[in-house]
Amino acid sequence: MKKFRIISLGCPKNLVDSEIIMGQMEEAGYEYSEDGEIVIINTCGFIHPAIEESEGEIREQLKRKARGEIEKVVIAGCLVQRKKEELLNLFPDADAVLGHDDIPHIVDIIEGKRKPRISQNPRYLPTLNLPRIVSTEHYAYVKIGEGCSRRCAFCTIPSIRGDFRSRGIEDIVEEAREIAEMGIEEIIVVAQDFTLYGLDIYGENRSAHLLEALNRIDGIKWIRIMYAHPHGIVKNPEIIDAMASLERVVPYIELPIQHISEKILRRMNRSGGKKAVMQALELIGEKLPDAAIRTEVIVGFPGEHQEDFEELVAFLEDSPFARIGVFPYYNEPGSASYHMDGQVDKREKELRYQIIRQVAEDRLMEFQRNLVGREIEFMVEGFENGWFRGRSIYDAPQVDAGIGTRRALRPGKIHRGKVVDVSPEGDLIVEEVQGLQLS
Repeated sequence: MKKFRIISLGCPKNLVDSEIIMGQMEEAGYEYSEDGEIVIINTCGFIHPAIEESEGEIREQLKRKARGEIEKVVIAGCLVQRKKEELLNLFPDADAVLGHDDIPHIVDIIEGKRKPRISQNPRYLPTLNLPRIVSTEHYAYVKIGEGCSRRCAFCTIPSIRGDFRSRGIEDIVEEAREIAEMGIEEIIVVAQDFTLYGLDIYGENRSAHLLEALNRIDGIKWIRIMYAHPHGIVKNPEIIDAMASLERVVPYIELPIQHISEKILRRMNRSGGKKAVMQALELIGEKLPDAAIRTEVIVGFPGEHQEDFEELVAFLEDSPFARIGVFPYYNEPGSASYHMDGQVDKREKELRYQIIRQVAEDRLMEFQRNLVGREIEFMVEGFENGWFRGRSIYDAPQVDAGIGTRRALRPGKIHRGKVVDVSPEGDLIVEEVQGLQLS
């Protein structure tokens, strides 16, 4: 039996694609192994550091092939869509270079029964018709759509993955039901923008309807929402109403604002601008006063003057954000901002990045310390250095903080405990634990 290995780079949405590739390979009789002779690299191509990581991994695996350690190297994912023919020329020794629309045909391509075709406007959409192996242990991502129809000036996603296209509600719910039957209690709903869901296939926003349908699935205890554009929240306030009324939807939302200066938001082509950010936060604060709000911001965008940056710092310092991710601006070829004037010096971007990182740490610690003395829901995911570790209801995997408890608890199950302290790193220390069964 042939063995294969998949190296998944980039975001959770890319991980779902990797799991679908894995499902197809295993269905065709291949066996997954870290020592597999066929290596599939599912690349990320969003920003320069991700491109460097992807290309470095490709070079490493091609060296292994040249030494006879593996038989085939297959390159897939966003970097392929972004670089297309350039990637074929850069890595001529690769056995296959395939785009998003080739994902459903990967077995035939590897076996030489079909030639890859890198579509200029990919239409690939994950569905239940494509087998999937969930690789995460105590949670699972559910991708509800593909691509993005917004045109933020810094972003290359529309050119990589195409316009936003939604999966049908029935298809999504059935997948979530199958995940629940595996004993997984948390699903994380991902897309480039949750607030675009349904517009293309139903003619209206169906985000709230989707949440209501997912909330009815027995076995699912936590439903977490990632990637909600502020303007989308303002235009569809029923999303927040649903979050507030549905018991399985956790009080957590990712609301990437990117900036707060009206001038910079306008240059970024962020629909709704500052007004949408403020209205979305007001709506969330009114309906979900205890929610953990995560955001992302970009520093050093072309035209960001010192006063714009200071406005961002002041806003974040006094904001309700519990978790803040910050990125220095990368001038990406193919983005609308690539040729903009007012490019910010690299050293100045790094300085601004470090300042916002400190603000982010301060906001995290303030939110965490305010939880001391409160009972919260949390999930244990493993054991390390004498502590059972996991995440609280307020934390998404990989990007947020964690919890630690001395009590021996079953991993992957939802528990309730009292927060007694916060570690120097911002993790919650939880005691007085009792099992929790959600209805």
